[in-house]
Amino acid sequence: MKPPAPPPKPAPTTTTPPSAPARPTLGAKPLPAGRFQPPPRFNDPKPAPPKAVRPTPEQLSAVAAGTMTWAEVMGMTRAEAFGIAQSAYRLFEHGQREKGRQVLEGLVVANPKVAAFHALLGGMHGRLGDETAAHASYSEAIKLEPGNLAARVNRAELLLKKGFLDVALDDLLAATKADPQGKSPLGKRAFLLARTTSSALKELIARARKPSAPPRR
Repeated sequence: MKPPAPPPKPAPTTTTPPSAPARPTLGAKPLPAGRFQPPPRFNDPKPAPPKAVRPTPEQLSAVAAGTMTWAEVMGMTRAEAFGIAQSAYRLFEHGQREKGRQVLEGLVVANPKVAAFHALLGGMHGRLGDETAAHASYSEAIKLEPGNLAARVNRAELLLKKGFLDVALDDLLAATKADPQGKSPLGKRAFLLARTTSSALKELIARARKPSAPPRR
């Protein structure tokens, strides 16, 4: 008589949660003004814990003169700055919108020359309903980086909403030049809006040139 076979071993357990579904990307269908994309990630080595920094008089003078940023004074690396932007984005997306916006505003103060941060802040302002602040942030991003797709397309949508077709078309044409193949979702959106806006402008011009009928006697 053979001994009974040992019971099958239980499947190993794991504490690793299932991977979350990928965040949906921006499609070509119309979306409300204020869309924005998360800032790109940087795979630099994990930074050391921050140390207290006391700026020198020379550094304060340089910040006032605009030749140095607060991020440089604090020794903040590019990877750390984009990590903070990611944290602000996650806060905003998970319901803590005002806190996320405040974190990003502080980051913009420390890094005023990074166009991606201004564009992201513009998206937050837009989704919070502050179109004036959104337009200002997009404009600053474009000033720093004329080919910034997110800022160009989102500012164009704000302008279209207010009826400024010609100015919006300028932004859309600049966006199509930044992504001439329309490979990114924003690039595709720019081409779609540019065609629609161009057609609307041609129709308005044709109507303006059409002579009006003489008044009846």
